[in-house]
Amino acid sequence: MKRLAKYASLLFALLAIETKAQQAQATAGPYGVFIQFEKLLHGPQYVIERLLVGSNAEAPDWKPVCTTSKPPQTAADLAARLTNLTSKNPLYDIPNDSLTALLYARYRTLSSVDSLGTYAFNPQYLEALGLGYLDTDVQQRKRYDYRIRQLKTTGAAVYHNPATVSVPGSKIAATVQALSYTSTGTMVKIKYYLKKVRPDIAGVRVMRASYGQTAFADCPAEWAFRKGQKDSLFLEISDYNARRKMLYSYVVYLKDFLGNESAPSDTITITNLRPQEDIPAILDIHTKSEENYDAIGISWKLASTRNLRAVEIWRSDYFDSGYQLIGTASASDTLYYDQAVQPVRGYYYQIKLNGVYDRSEESVRVAGMLKASRPALIKPSNLSVSEINDTLYFRWQPADYDTHGYYLYYANNESDSLTQYSEVIPASNADLNYKVALSKLPIGTGYKWAVAAINTSYNIGPMSDPVYSEPRYPDHVATPINLEILYHEGHALLVWEDMKSIDPYIVAYIIERKAGNEKDFKEVYRQAVDDKSRNGYEDVSVKNGEMYSYRVRAVSINGKTSGYSAEASYFKELPAVLPVRGLNVMATNKGVRIAWDAPLDAPEKIVVYRYTEKTVAAKVIGSVTGEQAEFFDKYATPGIGYYYSLVTVDTDSRQSEATDPVGVQWP
Repeated sequence: MKRLAKYASLLFALLAIETKAQQAQATAGPYGVFIQFEKLLHGPQYVIERLLVGSNAEAPDWKPVCTTSKPPQTAADLAARLTNLTSKNPLYDIPNDSLTALLYARYRTLSSVDSLGTYAFNPQYLEALGLGYLDTDVQQRKRYDYRIRQLKTTGAAVYHNPATVSVPGSKIAATVQALSYTSTGTMVKIKYYLKKVRPDIAGVRVMRASYGQTAFADCPAEWAFRKGQKDSLFLEISDYNARRKMLYSYVVYLKDFLGNESAPSDTITITNLRPQEDIPAILDIHTKSEENYDAIGISWKLASTRNLRAVEIWRSDYFDSGYQLIGTASASDTLYYDQAVQPVRGYYYQIKLNGVYDRSEESVRVAGMLKASRPALIKPSNLSVSEINDTLYFRWQPADYDTHGYYLYYANNESDSLTQYSEVIPASNADLNYKVALSKLPIGTGYKWAVAAINTSYNIGPMSDPVYSEPRYPDHVATPINLEILYHEGHALLVWEDMKSIDPYIVAYIIERKAGNEKDFKEVYRQAVDDKSRNGYEDVSVKNGEMYSYRVRAVSINGKTSGYSAEASYFKELPAVLPVRGLNVMATNKGVRIAWDAPLDAPEKIVVYRYTEKTVAAKVIGSVTGEQAEFFDKYATPGIGYYYSLVTVDTDSRQSEATDPVGVQWP
């Protein structure tokens, strides 16, 4: 009853607005989905079914929602239905008996819901008349399809399908514009003009924020719609819970019957004062460091200076408590200098206004600080750096008594400008030192370091003389891989992977060799830095017929060596000792002459063997130097069948195969 009285004027004001009800339409909102399936009064009953869009069922799973009742038969029946429906929607009202009786009398003589005026847009009345249904059994952020058919006992069902709806609905287009407001100290009243009026506007949500709050909250203000000239419509808000002398901000939302809201109105700010105690509002307050005056300047901005006598300035060392009056400014002043402050120390300020009739509450609290302006002129001295256990230790002498702390600066080469490395290093330390773990610095880079002092005015002085730290290199050196040996004109050519592409800090290689029966490897070559870490080595001292084994180590820029590469072997066989050719044996008066062709490469010697058909093994009968080409067997007995063969002996005692035996022919 009470709410109906609030917006009854709205309903009757919109009776002249013509809108056509859509047949079989569904509208969503935070309070549910309203399905209107008919606009003809006194129609049949209907069955409503619902489908959740996006369900995974193989076949559509239509759920029965309701079967509508028959149209109301009496005014009491209509009133009872309207009363029962109030529990479904917080925007529904308990009906007024006399208005319901008038509506029912009109309903009996009409055939279309359009003739009911504004009631044609009220879901509570449409459902009571059997023309719609509010489905509250839906879930937020879901989409639904509905289908509607008449309740029949025979014949195939004919369905009507409204468009798919999403819960909740969207914002409504109607908005409000603030026209005026008044305050009495006990109440705040605001008047709004409604733009883009809709016949389904059902209520208002009023939001209020007290001065200094960060968010709005629902306000239990009373509201009512008022009809103006030429079908204009106004909204009046009355906030009886506003405290006296408080500053409030208000925002209003319009709501339709399904709970959908409009865009927020513009925010208006009101001070709840009696007319005679209207103290200006404090619009702004700021602080600023004024080094030229050794003071903190407090400035403010007021809405006006009417009925204002003075401005009080209060200060505290703490934000929450302890504020004391430190000065008073005239009503026309907007600035106050607080000179009773210390540099680089925080203070908190607020102001209060003295009006002709009353005093204002305190303003918001703001922080202020005076910047100290003493320059920093002296640099730290005797800066040194040492490396101990993978840590850089910096030490220096203090700058002067006014030093608050120090900053450590660095650069990775001589030409770059120094940048800050550390946070503030307190000057209160007994020993001025700072440690930097080498693990925090990039590998392979040397640094230039310096320190600078920051004084109590937070001014940074000149930097100390720079010092330099050695670059840090990896603890492990990459081991050479893919060692291979190539035969190169009788020399051993070693090649391996260029490890600088893997480890850029490699500057040289060490080549070790084990020859013949040696048990241990020996270093045969160590590259110099000028060699630019070539990945190859040629061993010209190898000999044919001897086995050699090689391995390689890499050397880093810091002198550390890698592990040994995999071993590689080199061996080249000695050339075969060739026997002599053209062996010729003949009997002479000096004995048996054995002759042959002189070899191109003279061997060490040539050994002559002789045997007969009766001897088992050949017998050495002499030898000659490699340059000779004949030999006389002076002791041969004529007539005996001798056979001769030769064996060439090289300088390293290697022997050739024996020539085929050649016999002597006696005359």
